[in-house]
Amino acid sequence: MADKEAPPRSTASGDDRISALPDGVRELVLSFLPAHEAVRTAVVARSWRDLWMRSPALRITRWGSIEKFNQFVECLLRLHCSAPVSGCHPNSDPCAAPALLDSCHFEFGTPDFVDEENMIENMAIYEKQTNYWFKCAVRCQVRVLQYCFSCNGGDPLELLDLNLVSGHLTKLELAGVSTGSNINLSGCPVLQDLKMEDCYLDVWEIQSPYLQHLRIANCRFILLNRTLIRLPNLISLELTECSGRAPFLDSMPSLAAAIVTFDSHNWNDSCSLSSIDVCGSDDCEGCDYYYYDPNTGHRDCLLLNGLSEATKLELSAYPETVVFRRDLKFAHTFGKLKTLVLADWFVADDLSALIWFLHHSPILEKLTLHISKVHENAIIAEQSCKLPEPSVASSHLKIVEIKCHQVDAIVIEILKILTAHGVPAEQINIKCSTGSGCVNFKCTGFSTK
Repeated sequence: MADKEAPPRSTASGDDRISALPDGVRELVLSFLPAHEAVRTAVVARSWRDLWMRSPALRITRWGSIEKFNQFVECLLRLHCSAPVSGCHPNSDPCAAPALLDSCHFEFGTPDFVDEENMIENMAIYEKQTNYWFKCAVRCQVRVLQYCFSCNGGDPLELLDLNLVSGHLTKLELAGVSTGSNINLSGCPVLQDLKMEDCYLDVWEIQSPYLQHLRIANCRFILLNRTLIRLPNLISLELTECSGRAPFLDSMPSLAAAIVTFDSHNWNDSCSLSSIDVCGSDDCEGCDYYYYDPNTGHRDCLLLNGLSEATKLELSAYPETVVFRRDLKFAHTFGKLKTLVLADWFVADDLSALIWFLHHSPILEKLTLHISKVHENAIIAEQSCKLPEPSVASSHLKIVEIKCHQVDAIVIEILKILTAHGVPAEQINIKCSTGSGCVNFKCTGFSTK
């Protein structure tokens, strides 16, 4: 209850409507302010004195000198963790109980140290301090935790331990950090959503029996071997624009939708000889450290078997990336797949990937093909593709969309394969993007002349 006091004074433009807002609304408004600005509102009026402590969210951004900023964050988090703290603000009540946090957002970058000569030592101290803040936020029973570090072209901030324990954390977002320890979230039973962006992942394993949504974007897997992603209850997966060595996806029986793209030359899984199998060259990083099962003595499937339970799937890869090409030799049938989007290598080369999915997706209903990059070695000669027998996919496939720049040799080969699989030409829509716009038309037939 706010202290009783005289009604707020009118201003030249009217009443002080913010102070007249009911309990809970002002606290919500303060949650959108940076934390240091929210604290300053304690001097607005007596009823605002401890209002900032009852805000359901903290937005911690850099301000002032590194020393003052560190002291402020230390004080703020200790207060919200219910530790006795005094002196945080001259008008605050040290005995006032802070609200449990709904969300906490850290957004800061590499500080400007006064002592440049001891930059490495100072940065190590700063990393230790920020690691403590991260752990402290978890202990504050926060539900949503966002931890974003802007390295400004330098090294990311190292998070020393991501083996978290929390009965309240439901969503975790990390950006601009690196970690050399395994990411074990088994101690977070209500954590459903994990997002990582611009991170360095030098980890053997990412695991959680509870996680339902995972997004890894613009991250680098820097382990020589493979990072095992073990998330049996995952529903959605995004693995996009990453680099390094492709991870190994364990079984995901609950997976509904996945987007996996290898549209980068920075993946280490590019064979110098473009070999479907391991080429055997000692100089080929793409074939070295490929997944090996010591129980069978064979190399196995890295990604596709982990995605095989999906109902909606989007795949894209450079032709030089050999992971998917090798995976097709060991992959299971996609028995639940209804919507499929294929791009780049999947609709280039010899079109074997397209043919494979037509034969191994028995209930596929919608197929979209993006032909966005045409490489010299991807142009198909007329005799290069053996037209297969019709597949079971033809009985369920209702919509086929081909998105291209022009109807060229690759498009013609795709049309031949689709019709050979029993897909009527009338069900195929072609969208061509030209310099003057887009042209959409329905295929009613085609000629190979």
